Amino acid sequence: MTLAEADRLRALPGRAVLLYLTDHCPVGCDHCSVDALARRRPAADQQLLARLVNGLCTMPGLRLVGISGGEPFAARRALESATAELAAAAKQLVLYTSGHWGRDDGTAPRWTRAVLARTSCVVLSTDDHHAARIPDRRYLAALRATDEAGAWIAVQVLDTPAQTERARHLLATALGPSWRDRAEIRRIPLLARGRAAHLVPAAGPGRPGRSFGACPLATSPVVRYDGRLTACCNEDVITGHGPAQLHSSARDAREVHERLRAREHDTYLRAIARVGPGRLTLLPAHRDLGERRHQDICSLCWALLERGADRDPAVRAIGLTVSQNAVQAAAPRPGRRSRHAETTDTDGTEEGA
Repeated sequence: MTLAEADRLRALPGRAVLLYLTDHCPVGCDHCSVDALARRRPAADQQLLARLVNGLCTMPGLRLVGISGGEPFAARRALESATAELAAAAKQLVLYTSGHWGRDDGTAPRWTRAVLARTSCVVLSTDDHHAARIPDRRYLAALRATDEAGAWIAVQVLDTPAQTERARHLLATALGPSWRDRAEIRRIPLLARGRAAHLVPAAGPGRPGRSFGACPLATSPVVRYDGRLTACCNEDVITGHGPAQLHSSARDAREVHERLRAREHDTYLRAIARVGPGRLTLLPAHRDLGERRHQDICSLCWALLERGADRDPAVRAIGLTVSQNAVQAAAPRPGRRSRHAETTDTDGTEEGA
């Protein structure tokens, strides 16, 4: 599964979810957008996590589960169990990792290879921050182990020419000149969240609210290992911030079903995903937010929620009447997976180590 194929599923309400497996990450990069913890917290409630995973396994419409953190490979017991159960339930898995588990001798532990064999796509992040803590030989071992497991590889890098060229070199070294048949590169911006906030220059005055388009990731909720559910993958929301309307919780499979179904049918989120917050500012009640400047699409979404746009009858009507043709157009098409994708770009929020 390429990232483009995964993105098409994530754009469909009820088809995809991100499982945030741990806050822990042993790598400790300065540019971590979720402020993952270098020190382990007390072990997660494995029984709670098992109930949450069971909820995902028993949702028939759910097709794709991303697994992220933190570093999911730092939570071995949870990762082994979750991937085994989800794969047995025929869910496609996208795994986000730094590859820190590769070995200096070019191999990978047997248990990691078993996990990789259950995945459809593995997103392996790398850049100068990661490389300062993960030697190339370990990262190359992770690339080769992923390729041998048969998963599609997406190398995720910061969007600079130097980082992109380094990613090409690593892929060619690990997989050979035909690496484009089995891998792609995704370039992402440095996000001013978590520990990275001090690394990003002041963003300036921002953009008028009316200029922002749709946010398809508003239909891709996150389930945290501790039972917290969030409406989207914004890093600040995942770590407990943002409007209360974007947060809920679950303690068992039944509550997972109820909360995720509520998100799937949330008319405000559907309007954000298909029409976009910019167009919502054309409504008289929110026109001032269209003139006001915002740093990013998330700040505009939050501003709308803080004034109760989710309860606005006009916004609800827009969410209810969103064209189903547009939703169907986003559905994955049958056929062979994409080949020879050099790079893909995104200006949205990305998960993972």
